[in-house]
Amino acid sequence: MKSFRVIGLMSGTSLDGLDVADVTFSLNDSNQWRFKLNNAVVYPFGDELYARLKKAFHLPAHELAELSSVLGVFYADKVMQFLKEFELKDAQIDFIASHGQTIFHQPDKGFTLQIGNGPELAIHSNIPTVVDFRTKDVALGGNGAPLIPVADHLLFPDYADTFLNLGGFSNFSFKQNGKVMSYDICPVNIMANELVREVGEEYDFGGELGARGVINHELLCKLNALNFYQQKGPKSLGWEWVEKQMLPFFTNEVSLEDRLRTLYEHIAYQVGTSLNQVNASATLVTGGGAKNHFLVEKIKAYSKGEVIVPNMDLIDFKEAIGFAFLGLLRWQNKVNIWSSVTGSKRDSSSGIVIRP
Repeated sequence: MKSFRVIGLMSGTSLDGLDVADVTFSLNDSNQWRFKLNNAVVYPFGDELYARLKKAFHLPAHELAELSSVLGVFYADKVMQFLKEFELKDAQIDFIASHGQTIFHQPDKGFTLQIGNGPELAIHSNIPTVVDFRTKDVALGGNGAPLIPVADHLLFPDYADTFLNLGGFSNFSFKQNGKVMSYDICPVNIMANELVREVGEEYDFGGELGARGVINHELLCKLNALNFYQQKGPKSLGWEWVEKQMLPFFTNEVSLEDRLRTLYEHIAYQVGTSLNQVNASATLVTGGGAKNHFLVEKIKAYSKGEVIVPNMDLIDFKEAIGFAFLGLLRWQNKVNIWSSVTGSKRDSSSGIVIRP
């Protein structure tokens, strides 16, 4: 069967840059998908674009529309830079699959928005592009998230029985009664990065800053009592929830180190509790938070099963690989969103294909 070479683009809510992954997919003799990560790079946004994306949630409509086009051109420029760096021609790439940058995600109100103008990306790169993976699922009554579990269970079945992503938010996927289930657990990097910016840092390297603090039990109790944690899955989180429900608890009355230490304890408790509730025996951990060694050790302490941290390429680029794969399924008009994961009315093949 024909192999496909796809460029996957992912920029998460933690705004740590654009992940670009060049991936080849093929089916083996047992009709199982296999992939090869050929090349991968993270491109930082730069101070100006980062600042605009950071405040995008509060922009008026015309400025947000302009930012979407600017971001689409940025994506295209980075794809072209990527091709040049690795001496590739656009004709060697079957298509691009771009997640975009999430600005609004309120599925309970019937909408989600990822910017990064798809036509700008397709035309400037001269490569067909698949975008807008979440909207259709929300229209079908789903959460539009998490989406990566399809890739987890079709591309990585030999790694583990449970898959945990520690990105802007933590989410995990697992099998229950023969069906794949998934939901968001709690904020991770989106909250930790927000805190460390007080001292001019982009992230807490290895969790070292938080490791120097002590737990503030009053703050920890408030965090664990948040209503979201009492809800059953499928469920998902967005920046809007963090800004309204969680951020107000993190006042300067508590030192930065203690706030981070308390946040890590909260994350570890919520993640460990979620893994234990589904009897996870082996969990593969990826996403930027997997580099936070202090946090990972705390998660291990709360988890009854094995917690596995893979190689750096998989930690950094699993989501970009995943969206490249979701794009491939959409390219073939195959199901790429499972209703058991998102809570929608039915499975669907989601995404818009744009040709240059």
